[in-house]
Amino acid sequence: MQEDTDTMRKILKNKRAFQFVLASLILIPFIIVGIIGFQQFFKEPEKVEYSIEEYHSVKENVYFFGNQRKFVLLNTDSKARPGGGVYLYTTERKVMTSKGGVDLTDRKNRPKSDYWKIRLYDYRTEDLAVKEVDLNKVVADYDASFFPIDFRIFTYRNNPKNVINIEVKDKQGTIKTVVLNIDSGKVEGEYQERSDIYEAGPYFYYTTLDQYAKDKGYLVDHLISISSDFKEEGKVIDTNINLFEEYPEIEKKITEGDWALIPQEEYVTPEEWFDKVLHWMAPKGEDKLTIYGIDTKGQISDTPLTTYAEYQAWVQKQRSEGNINETN
Repeated sequence: MQEDTDTMRKILKNKRAFQFVLASLILIPFIIVGIIGFQQFFKEPEKVEYSIEEYHSVKENVYFFGNQRKFVLLNTDSKARPGGGVYLYTTERKVMTSKGGVDLTDRKNRPKSDYWKIRLYDYRTEDLAVKEVDLNKVVADYDASFFPIDFRIFTYRNNPKNVINIEVKDKQGTIKTVVLNIDSGKVEGEYQERSDIYEAGPYFYYTTLDQYAKDKGYLVDHLISISSDFKEEGKVIDTNINLFEEYPEIEKKITEGDWALIPQEEYVTPEEWFDKVLHWMAPKGEDKLTIYGIDTKGQISDTPLTTYAEYQAWVQKQRSEGNINETN
């Protein structure tokens, strides 16, 4: 009898142990979930940073002069930027730039912008006619699996003449470039290289113009602006140049502000820009500045470069001899 009682006690004891183990196994997942939830509840949220761009006024930051408004004076300290050959633009955008300490500005990490719009101002119109492009929308209308991460505006000789090349990415990280026809307002396909783009420049590589201009306080290539180093050093900018003799109203903008003189590529050929620069940078009253070529060894040629054709030939010679792949 005593033996049966002991056996029963053992069975009950083992049963209780089994029930305890079983209950523990059932409760453990709930305990783990509860702990994780508790930690998440009191965990500091990941730090998120955004870049926010707002539209800015353009009209007071641009000035046109010359026949057909060929030349543009642009306040580079403003948010207005040149786009292609016929537009100024500003942007309105909100995009995440950092999350949890991870930099998201790199192309491969760049997320979709909350919103991203471009406001285009047409040089060719007296009132700077405005067009607005919603980058997120035009890309989604073309292919909803992609979103924009960058863009550049171009002007070509043939149709479509005015385009925005939009770099896009999908969730898998695939990157490609699609082309928006500004006139139609639609993406019309993927980017293909074109040869009918307007030439910029010349940049006056391999010539004495660069140092001559810097000594007077200017930076001169495919545009004319003031050397920031020159201003910071407190040097006096030499204003005795034909440019300010012919257009005195722009002198203070260039020499005292942060304005740059930009030719409209659609209307100003490289040859015309070459001639204009040599005339404008010459001392007041002189017809043309004399510049010389500088070879790849830094030696100055004895022969002046008086025409664009002579300049092109000189640059080509230096490229051939030095195997340098620069443009213009």
